[in-house]
Amino acid sequence: MTIRQYLRRRSERYATLAFAFLLVVGVVAGYAPRILAIRIVFAVLVGVVLAAAFWSLFEIPCPNCGKSMGSIGFWVSVGRKSAERCPHCDISVDIAVPNRETKK
Repeated sequence: MTIRQYLRRRSERYATLAFAFLLVVGVVAGYAPRILAIRIVFAVLVGVVLAAAFWSLFEIPCPNCGKSMGSIGFWVSVGRKSAERCPHCDISVDIAVPNRETKK
């Protein structure tokens, strides 16, 4: 698996989790009492969780150095067709994911 595939897999996982969250909140909100305060809480909760999911795409760690890939990780994960490199360790996203030894 290349780093590009790793980034896309992470992006797809976040999208799936966000969709499942929206589905659950929609069902729960449908059965919730029709009180304005409760609906405002649901709206704020949805906004915060979706913003966090979107922001997490910018915080995907490089599998080589472990530091955040930033906007490069975001653009590669959403399918931008460009040869990019990690800004910290300068590894290409088109090479195989390096094996990281676990520290004992």
